[in-house]
Amino acid sequence: MKYSNTVYGYKDGKEVIEYRLVNNQGNVFRCLNYGAVVTAIEIPDRSGQVENVVLGFDHLKDYIKDSPYFGAIVGRVAGRIKDGRWGELQLTKNEGQNHIHGGNQNFSQVVWDSEMITGADYTGVLFTHTSPADDNGYPGNLKVQVTYYWTNDNCWKMKIKAVTDETTLFNPTNHTYFNLSGNVKRTILDHTLQVSSDTFAETDREKCPTGRLLSVEGTPFDFRKPVRIGHAIHKQPSGYDTPFKLTSGFIQLFDDSSGRKLTIQTDREAVVVFSTTGMNEDYLVAGEKMSSHRGIALETQELPDAVHHPQFQSIVIHPGHTYTCQTEYQFSVEDTLS
Repeated sequence: MKYSNTVYGYKDGKEVIEYRLVNNQGNVFRCLNYGAVVTAIEIPDRSGQVENVVLGFDHLKDYIKDSPYFGAIVGRVAGRIKDGRWGELQLTKNEGQNHIHGGNQNFSQVVWDSEMITGADYTGVLFTHTSPADDNGYPGNLKVQVTYYWTNDNCWKMKIKAVTDETTLFNPTNHTYFNLSGNVKRTILDHTLQVSSDTFAETDREKCPTGRLLSVEGTPFDFRKPVRIGHAIHKQPSGYDTPFKLTSGFIQLFDDSSGRKLTIQTDREAVVVFSTTGMNEDYLVAGEKMSSHRGIALETQELPDAVHHPQFQSIVIHPGHTYTCQTEYQFSVEDTLS
């Protein structure tokens, strides 16, 4: 396996590095130490054409100015916290009255310390960052490690560890947007999606969970078997920004035209499916303005706003305990979806 790194730019006087990891098949994984952003995953289609299957930009200034968390690690806490409240503590309100994705200058907007790591069948990058006490209102000095591994069988493995010196909250995610057509040639409407979930979290008008977990049976939220995304959007025109409680940690995305398949396995409680419906923006992605359904984010995490819903898995972590989680993204090529 091969690897290299180049200077991608500078942020607040710090050097931003792009890492290029190449496996023995010649397939490439690229990431930055700014926000631990995944900038590209270059893999073959059914005919052997190698193309990028994630959304991103060509320049650091665009990630800093415009990015809707493209490829980034989000935290301390992904998703929304209603009214930005945790008990008596007030967190940053950065979406109306609510707190979202860790607040201002969150994990996705800082330059992480980083170093290359290698093994017999992988190369990777270890990112480290210390979020200081009172960062966006969160207590505790939180030390975080995020490791990306790129393997010879086209698997991106992500492991996250954290320790704190005060009781605090932690619920990170990676916010990569996938489009398996390659180089964003087509929308994701002809992709099929499968999610091992019997229930989804009902949300209010501000997209905060109400605390109710509803059955997917007979609803547009039933992805227990593969469903064409365009068909799902037809039944759910407003699209998806939806937390699903997972039953087996399994998620699958498939594009029949290219033959590319993404299989996700995670030990997280949930996944938030974000379909980019109505996401019409001025910035360019692959040379065209960002628009609906150019990508889909599959954000593995614990259920959002868990601090207000004790029936959700707790996101409170304590001193003396090491938090760990893992998600694997396996890329493959199939003739048909089995």
